[in-house]
Amino acid sequence: MKLRVLFLVGLGVLGASACQQGGAPASSAQPTQATPANAAAAEPHEAGAKLKFKDGDDRERFSLKPKDDGAKLVDGADKEVARYKWKGGELKVSGPDDTVLAYVTGGPDAFQVKDAARSAVRYTLTREGSGWVLTDDQGMLLYTVTADGGGASVKGASGAEAVHVKVRDGKLSLRDPSGKTVLATKQPVSPEAAACLGFDSLDLPLRMALLFRLQNPASP
Repeated sequence: MKLRVLFLVGLGVLGASACQQGGAPASSAQPTQATPANAAAAEPHEAGAKLKFKDGDDRERFSLKPKDDGAKLVDGADKEVARYKWKGGELKVSGPDDTVLAYVTGGPDAFQVKDAARSAVRYTLTREGSGWVLTDDQGMLLYTVTADGGGASVKGASGAEAVHVKVRDGKLSLRDPSGKTVLATKQPVSPEAAACLGFDSLDLPLRMALLFRLQNPASP
């Protein structure tokens, strides 16, 4: 009788041990499944790095914040200035209250800034050789952009240089004719795109819209 009891107890111990060993893989597999799920959920929120510009005194002036459907322009106090949203192959430019300011169409070698109704062309930016030419609604020359030693030179209609874009040690700066830094950034941006900030006769939302389009010649 004692031998039978011991035999049954032994079977119970072996059965419990087998259940524990059989359940281990299921519990250890759970963390492995959770990691990729969390990583995949975070991917859609990665819209890119913020493009921040500071003045010559190292004060932040404005930034372009990429979004999944375009970008947002904010000032140095992080107050929204303009919104950029892709509409097919067009870039819609709106104010903080969502009022449409303009549309930027075309690309990659010619861009048009149209009014809010898309009924009239306000400005045209056209590639010319290794640079660009900006004209108004009458076709009159406003600015030219030419490559210059790894940077770019922005000249007005008179031919006088308005802004020089210089790249040195990973920093891009826009300098006035006296050599004073007007704007600078350490984020990657092409000199020809940054040159659009030298179009002083255009409002900042439109200048930044052209910069954004030259940086992103094709819509997503």
